[in-house]
Amino acid sequence: MTNLFSSLQGASTALDAFSRALGADQNNVSNSSTPGYAAVRATIQPVGFGPAGGADTVVIASTGNAQADALVQAATSQASDSQTQAQQLNLINQQFDITGSGGILAAFQQFSTAFANLSVSPGDSSVAATALAAAQNVAAAFHSVAQSLDSQSASLAGGAQSAVSQINGLAGQIAQYNVQVRGQTQLDPGVDASQRSALTQLSSLVGITVNKNADGTLNVLAGGSLPLVLGDQSFNIHADLSAAPGSQITSSGGGVTPLSLSGTLGGIVDIFNNTITPILGGNGQTGSLNTLAQGFASTVNGLLTSGVTATGAAGVSIFTYDSANPSNVARTLSVDATVTPDQLAVATTGASAQSNGVANQLAGLAGSNSPANQIQGLAPRDYFSLIAQSVGQKLSDANSQSTADQSTLTSATASQTAIEGVSLNQEAVDITAYQRAWQASAKLVSVLDNLVLDAVNLVGAQDA
Repeated sequence: MTNLFSSLQGASTALDAFSRALGADQNNVSNSSTPGYAAVRATIQPVGFGPAGGADTVVIASTGNAQADALVQAATSQASDSQTQAQQLNLINQQFDITGSGGILAAFQQFSTAFANLSVSPGDSSVAATALAAAQNVAAAFHSVAQSLDSQSASLAGGAQSAVSQINGLAGQIAQYNVQVRGQTQLDPGVDASQRSALTQLSSLVGITVNKNADGTLNVLAGGSLPLVLGDQSFNIHADLSAAPGSQITSSGGGVTPLSLSGTLGGIVDIFNNTITPILGGNGQTGSLNTLAQGFASTVNGLLTSGVTATGAAGVSIFTYDSANPSNVARTLSVDATVTPDQLAVATTGASAQSNGVANQLAGLAGSNSPANQIQGLAPRDYFSLIAQSVGQKLSDANSQSTADQSTLTSATASQTAIEGVSLNQEAVDITAYQRAWQASAKLVSVLDNLVLDAVNLVGAQDA
């Protein structure tokens, strides 16, 4: 009788083990498309091998792989970074048209043509008015580019704030998942999937480093140094792009701002610091756009004040700008509204005086090879081309990098799926096997139950 009861108990335990294993596989099928879900695997420990010793047991474990996850998170961060940079650089590149059909280069060409015409008819007031209007177009072109870059700079600052808000929200969620994980006696696939999904979303916004604690909770750092999550605590980060590089991103948990960040936030900070600011100025930099604007305007003013008008009057400057702030020249460049066409001093004086001498110099100024007229060793037109070429090269590099990063992300995700993902074909095989095992165990339980019942009846008959 004792053996029958032991066998019945063993068969019942096996039935429960196969039920749990079957439930795990059915859960995999139900969550095969759930973001962040890592398949769970049921391992049957036969009699004598499991913790129960004398009964079949089942061990449910996640296929989550820390290395595969880290590779996907890193690839996600880098892909978001390069994609953000490519998008922003495309907008900047639109401000530096090198075809001459618009923008600063077109304004230079119009300026050259207008003063070339004035050199032919230096006494014609209508031609002089056209030349003065061409100078106004140059100022307007610089102002337009500066305004567009200011707008993009403000957009980047807003984008940084939006990214930070999302980062802080996800960090708070992960800290809450840590609380749930710490209280678990066994794996909860739902909590695990939610936490993994939050980490993937977080990695698209900023590069992260994830470490697992002994109690199963996670520590998450942004850029490897700024605390976001430490166990059940989350820390807010803050963004201030107007601050000096190295102190623009801070955490309420302390830490040092990393030299570089990845993810969407990293791409924004990189474009702001390494493209917008070197062109537009700020953080102690004059900005190449301001250098060009001041160099061209001051040379024009210098040439005009060195000449005389048709009546012999001394020349006057036509360009004005904020001379006290070198990083504000392009924004403030304009033509003095009080200057009239007849005040354009296009004649030179001296032994070799020419009625159109200054006009000729102004006509050739944009492409001048004279050291006195150049800006950092380049003609104004070539200096503009240098800025445009730098932006264009960065855009090309960012597009190439984005393509490569997307390929890396695809590969990393495929590897992660192969390790952690749900294979419906495999699940079908496992479910079929567990169903058959469950049916066999159920049949055995039924047989043993009948045997026990017969034995009990037999013992009862003998006692009667």
